[in-house]
Amino acid sequence: MTLMNWKSLTGKKYGLVFVTLLLVLLAIYGNSFNALWHFDDFDNIVNNRQVHLKNLSWTELKNTLYFLGHISRPAARLSFGLNYYFGRLDVFGYHVVNVTLHLLSSFLLFLVIHRTLNLPLLREEYGRSSFTISFLATLLWSVNPVQVTAVTYLIQRMSSMAGLFFLLAMFAYIRGRTSQDRQHSILFYGLCGASFLLSFGSKENALMLPVILFLYDLFLIQGLSTENIKKNLKIIAIPMLAAVLLGLWWIDFKPVIEGYQTRYFTLVERLLTQPRVIFLYLTLLFYPVPTRLAFFYDVHVSRSLFEPWTTAAAILGMALIIGGALLKARRWPLISFCVLFFFLNHVIEGSILPLELAYEHRNYIPSMFLFVPVAILMVHVYDHCTDKQIIRRLLIVAVAVMLALQGLTTYKRNDVLADEKTLWMDNVEKTPRSSRVRALLGKVLLMEGNYERALEEFQAALKSDRWINRAEPAIYHCYVGNIYLDMSGDEEKARTCYTKSLEYATTHEYYNGMAMLFLKKGDFDAAEATIVKAIALKPGNTDYHSNHALILLKEGDLDGAMASSRKALDLAEDHSSPLTIIAEALRRKGLYAESASYWGYYLQKRADRNYAYLALMDLHDAAGKDREFAEARDLLLQGIGSQAVLDFVQGIQQRKNFYSYVPVPERIVFLLKKKQPDRGAARRDKAL
Repeated sequence: MTLMNWKSLTGKKYGLVFVTLLLVLLAIYGNSFNALWHFDDFDNIVNNRQVHLKNLSWTELKNTLYFLGHISRPAARLSFGLNYYFGRLDVFGYHVVNVTLHLLSSFLLFLVIHRTLNLPLLREEYGRSSFTISFLATLLWSVNPVQVTAVTYLIQRMSSMAGLFFLLAMFAYIRGRTSQDRQHSILFYGLCGASFLLSFGSKENALMLPVILFLYDLFLIQGLSTENIKKNLKIIAIPMLAAVLLGLWWIDFKPVIEGYQTRYFTLVERLLTQPRVIFLYLTLLFYPVPTRLAFFYDVHVSRSLFEPWTTAAAILGMALIIGGALLKARRWPLISFCVLFFFLNHVIEGSILPLELAYEHRNYIPSMFLFVPVAILMVHVYDHCTDKQIIRRLLIVAVAVMLALQGLTTYKRNDVLADEKTLWMDNVEKTPRSSRVRALLGKVLLMEGNYERALEEFQAALKSDRWINRAEPAIYHCYVGNIYLDMSGDEEKARTCYTKSLEYATTHEYYNGMAMLFLKKGDFDAAEATIVKAIALKPGNTDYHSNHALILLKEGDLDGAMASSRKALDLAEDHSSPLTIIAEALRRKGLYAESASYWGYYLQKRADRNYAYLALMDLHDAAGKDREFAEARDLLLQGIGSQAVLDFVQGIQQRKNFYSYVPVPERIVFLLKKKQPDRGAARRDKAL
């Protein structure tokens, strides 16, 4: 007796599958909806003005398809643009879309597996248990913690969208290939082609789809034979050639040649390392315990076949698995297809491209059929234990516990991705020798104002010297220089760090650091010339435009300072520093009311309130607004007290070139002692 008769599968059961997947995914991804931006999210979404869609005009829509001057993954980028249009940078809407994509992919995967198991060549063996196998394999894939980075890490919508349309193309192909109605077949083949383009427009590894469909048709629809191979090679030649030409036309191969110049590994070393990475992926997928899962993996590069020795073992293991799948393809066509599906879909990101060595989200498509053999084995054991009910019950409990544990791990991983600090602290704990993750934790600590801890992490990262690319140590030498300049004012140490960075690469961080060094020394001309170079290398960096505005303000170019400040605000609406520069420029122009308005905007950003009250106190006194002056003064004194105000002013004076408004200590002392006029007496005098 089997668990389910495939012929009894009705619309209600399809609905049951969808609702179950919805509830399960909401349970394990419900805590992800407020997870903040991470890593590449900033360059691709938060600071990428091209996907900040303001209206639905063709010009604006077309603009979202570009990145760094080229059309790049247009389907995914358009989705980010629409997200921004409806919710700006509120992460909730982005997460809703990502989880919805994963839900739809999971349901489509169920449909594809179910239809596959009911193909004429497979129906006799798997048809009666097709519902159970399909549902179990889908659950094992969809709740697996390895999928978290493709779902919760927002920019990797590119992976999940590619996966969704990849599955839709497969489903449409199966329907078209098995339909007895010619018109229906043409319609489904058209849907297959459109889905392929959308998948490719989300991420380029969808180029493997023609190969996958060729093997699917040969293994599972026609049956593997020499005659069918020859016949299908002729048929597949045209779509394969079209896919290759599409890839050659679309993909910019210049970075493939130049990319290895910035890496700490060569093309040959990457090719040697990838088999070990593939086995890492397999172990993570089948043994996804929290202690093994990380955002970045500290992968030791294979320098030769035997350094480390696991390189040769991994290559041999891959050859045996793939060879075994090919040799047993006639006897076990479905199992062979599932194995080949996994390895073939790793070819593009796991071969010659100078990409980083390991990322979990690269498994989103490759792992889709990986759990089908597992589900078949479980159902087979269940079906063959008709006289051993205890084994059946234990198997059901074991499967339920396994799914529950994986779901719990997924939930906990989403907690780790709640914000940058929890993510990098978790990653440092798991890969303490990784220079990148220690440096990224240092950046978070630096943003919090924890200079000492940030400096410790940066120095540990530089000492470890296990980087992903050659620009990274250059960047973080500059960060250390910034800390010396900002925290202790040690110009010599800062200059030493900036100069040290040039041994690795010339970066925009170097020019920005040197510009700030010149600014501190009061060499405004050199500061402006240097910050312009930083902006040329990184025109979308709002901090650089803000620094440029500050330098122009110090030079007395008020209009230029205001223009650069507005450019910074255009790039990042939530940036607060440019508001102080505009406010100070307006004050110097004598436009006190307008200046006060900008200080009000600054306060709305929840920025340094004491600094704002100090500036407003001075501003309102100069404008003769006694009531507003008294309010600002009282709020300032309530916040930090009169002695602390003087210490605060002295601190600003010591770093005056880094501030737009610079209070004069003697004037602040005078203003703190100034009494508010007796309004009651003034009213009585007026009445008389």
